Amino acid sequence: MIIDMHIHPFCKEATWPDLNKVATAMWGTDLEKIHQFLPLLEGFARSTSIDDYIAMMDEYNIDKAVAVSFNVQTAFGVTIVTNDDLKNMVDRYPDRLIGFAGVDVPAGDAIKQLEYAIGSLELEGLKLVPPVQKFNITDSKFTSFFHAMIDYNIPLWTHTGHQVSTVGSIAKFGHPQLIDELALKFPDLVIIMGHMGVPWFWDAFSVVLRHPNVYVDISAHHHFFSYFPFDLFTAYDIEDKVLFASDHPLSPWPQHLPAVEALPISKSFREKIMGDNAAKILHIKY
Repeated sequence: MIIDMHIHPFCKEATWPDLNKVATAMWGTDLEKIHQFLPLLEGFARSTSIDDYIAMMDEYNIDKAVAVSFNVQTAFGVTIVTNDDLKNMVDRYPDRLIGFAGVDVPAGDAIKQLEYAIGSLELEGLKLVPPVQKFNITDSKFTSFFHAMIDYNIPLWTHTGHQVSTVGSIAKFGHPQLIDELALKFPDLVIIMGHMGVPWFWDAFSVVLRHPNVYVDISAHHHFFSYFPFDLFTAYDIEDKVLFASDHPLSPWPQHLPAVEALPISKSFREKIMGDNAAKILHIKY
């Protein structure tokens, strides 16, 4: 089984804010990037269907995918794919898609957002992007929020990395060492560090090694695979802590999957990465 732990369902079924506002939030005053990527956003919003995602999953033998929301409302005034959008997509393909909600943690109603997404919409996890949302995930003022997550018994996927694709993001809030502190404070919270902690690969490895409740995914940066210490996950007997994820369509399956297939690791380790480890976290039986 192949389980992709992180895709963005950018499609016409999603609720899109003004695309120029999205482009400005992502790329600031870089007119060259805006000119380059705005047609891509328009293609997602007007022409791409969630059905196209499922067709591609079939083509690449991906059994299930975690679809995420990108909620940066307080920091940038946009949400790309709402939690209601996710609910509708999951209801359409309940055997293929797993919804991880987006919550604007710096907002005053963050716990209510969580309660609605998990309690009412029945989404199955949470995705946060602290560098872009501009908050320190270890700040004590968010303690009650994470206790609420534990009460719901859902995993946390959080961006770890410096985030170069959003102008104005705060890199230090993506450092894996913050997850070290979070994992100590909340040992019952399952935490998935996204994007290998790029460029802090060794720090990400250290945090995963030290904490039973912390995992890492290999999404987005397949061109950095040679820097990630896959061999140490084998040497330290923690092969069960690495998860396959792509970041599709930002890191498209046709690029990401061959890079994973080319990794110089054992067949058994590859099988754990591609689906076995995620199935345990998500309680999927096959």
